[in-house]
Amino acid sequence: MKFWLLKAAGTLEDEELILENSVITIGWAEFPDLSGVRNEAQVKKIMLEKYPGMQEERSSAWTGEIYSFITKIKKGDFVAVPLKTRNEMLIGKVTGDYEYRQISDFIRHIRSVSWSKTIPKGDFEEEYDVDLSSPETLSLIEAGPEKFLEITEIKTLGVLLEELNFTLDELGSLKERLLELTYRLAETEEISEVRKSQPKWGKC
Repeated sequence: MKFWLLKAAGTLEDEELILENSVITIGWAEFPDLSGVRNEAQVKKIMLEKYPGMQEERSSAWTGEIYSFITKIKKGDFVAVPLKTRNEMLIGKVTGDYEYRQISDFIRHIRSVSWSKTIPKGDFEEEYDVDLSSPETLSLIEAGPEKFLEITEIKTLGVLLEELNFTLDELGSLKERLLELTYRLAETEEISEVRKSQPKWGKC
């Protein structure tokens, strides 16, 4: 099981579509179906036929990312996708193999996922020491077992209810303390003077 960072969400409409259709995409919609690809050399050949003037370093890097999306991401792996239109990361579990299916002009090369949660981008960068502005589209996230479980944990309804009840209890205690403080302040000379100076509405 691995944890991947995938920075390819497209436009606002595309982001809504990957949520609605429960998929991730690598982009490169101009490429044909890559189901028959068996090695990186085949991907690179397609890329150079499409963009013959591309630099060697860039073509090799992008080829590796596309090939990883097709073959190295496995069912059961987790993926984090930064949204371009919101300050959030989508976290999901990969549930399907590579497919070529047109969902939009941008979304054609896909993997099925089960979305589980969203977290703020800043929290994600700090927790996993990643730079979301880096040029890589697809990369592995280094994470120990504890961090991995924390980011992929899906809370049960029972846990959520317990947390909600605890929060409500805390709010109740806070309310009592604030009321007690208000009563004490009301007995001070300063507050009493303020009361005397307040206008008595409704009287001539």
